[in-house]
Amino acid sequence: MSDRIISFDILRGWAILGNLMIHTFMLVSQIEGIAETDPANLPWYGFIFMSLVIVFGHWRGLFLLISAAIHMYMMQKKFKSGLSREVILFQEILKGIVLWIWAMFFYVFLAQWQISKSWVEQQPIHLEWRKIYHADQFANIAFAIILSAIIFYILSSSEKLRKPVVSSIVFGLVGLAFIFPAQAIYQAANNFWGIDFHNELGVIPEYLQNIGDKGWWDYIVRFFANQATGRESPLFPHFAYSAVGSIFGIFLSQGIPNKKKFLSWGFGFAGFCMVFSVFWLFVVEKIPEDPFSLVTFHVHPTWFTFLTIGMLLMVVLGFLARHEFNSKVNWEKRLKQSRFSRRVGVFSLTVYSLASIQAVLRVLLYYIFQIFSYDPGFRTPFGLNIGWTIFLIALEILMWFGITWAWEKGHFIGSIDWLFSLALKAPFQIRKQNKKPIFGDFMDVQGKVIEPTPISWVEPAKDIEVIEKEEESIPIEGVEIQPVS
Repeated sequence: MSDRIISFDILRGWAILGNLMIHTFMLVSQIEGIAETDPANLPWYGFIFMSLVIVFGHWRGLFLLISAAIHMYMMQKKFKSGLSREVILFQEILKGIVLWIWAMFFYVFLAQWQISKSWVEQQPIHLEWRKIYHADQFANIAFAIILSAIIFYILSSSEKLRKPVVSSIVFGLVGLAFIFPAQAIYQAANNFWGIDFHNELGVIPEYLQNIGDKGWWDYIVRFFANQATGRESPLFPHFAYSAVGSIFGIFLSQGIPNKKKFLSWGFGFAGFCMVFSVFWLFVVEKIPEDPFSLVTFHVHPTWFTFLTIGMLLMVVLGFLARHEFNSKVNWEKRLKQSRFSRRVGVFSLTVYSLASIQAVLRVLLYYIFQIFSYDPGFRTPFGLNIGWTIFLIALEILMWFGITWAWEKGHFIGSIDWLFSLALKAPFQIRKQNKKPIFGDFMDVQGKVIEPTPISWVEPAKDIEVIEKEEESIPIEGVEIQPVS
């Protein structure tokens, strides 16, 4: 069995499922088409659905926060168990590099908005090698892992820097350094390359069209510059979500948190972020004449970053209060209820990497409905009304329920997560065991998903009958208690 913070497993699973649902919504929904071309004519329910897309930022912020919290938690635990700072730094940098290489492969070959989208919409299929410079969630997490590991390595060098308050202040300042300069960095990049990094023209995003125009070194520079200024999920300001997650991981790794202090400070900070976002919007940025220009679908402005950080903190803290800080939780029932989302959370890399199989579902539904001479618009961009959109998304979630249920029985052997674990763990196991494991359970599916050990920070509530029996069994000095016949 593995010790697991169940709230994080559940939230990470739903963050990835949210990513899948939002991407499908943005590909097929008529609401999305109106929002991108004529937002002033959105129906009332369109604002509700688009708010879910925008407020949760494609659910990236939640996934970045949870991922960073888990990585920091694990680094802290490894260090306290006696593993050297150098080994931890090497492991995390290697992990980040491998993930970044996978990200580059993913954006070119697997991204659902490229090859699969062309196939569904019956357009010519071609590879866009310039997508290798794309900045999105995978690349963002890869850089966040490396940067957080370097900061952790520095902070773990002395006893004073290892104090949770000091470490949290450092990560907080680093997070702010990725928020406030973002607009200036965008503008500098736009001026240098003579393009708009946040717009798209035709098939190739505009910010990828001028690669190489500055010289041979432009290709190398853009590998890193696009991560900082790209349209989808740039480090500026998205690393701020990872910084907040790292602070979470720091405090959670200190032992049993004080419930009242942890939750009160957490909710207080979340409320401060939301109030500060309103102040920044009204006083600094000022509300523009066109309110629809306040938020883009991809890059988060300063006020919006603080708003979503506050809202996401509310969600995470609420889950912790309901699970790990709840003495009345029935863990047997809760683990059974959350099995699906926990599967997805533990194997999130596989699920997100294979997100493009929703294209197969769209084409299959198209041919099924052709039998009845009816086409709701499954193969048409922005072709489905809200009812059919919800129907398609529900089927997609059911499809993933079946896939993860069946794959779990095979311990997810062959999955992307399993291959990553094989690449990162197998060499060390070969050295120790002097043999080559091929189909081992490197993911520890049994311990992480099937029979996890929940980390609970409170004593479980006792049943009244159990308490009465314990009280009856307490010996009284000088009195001999005889059993009742």
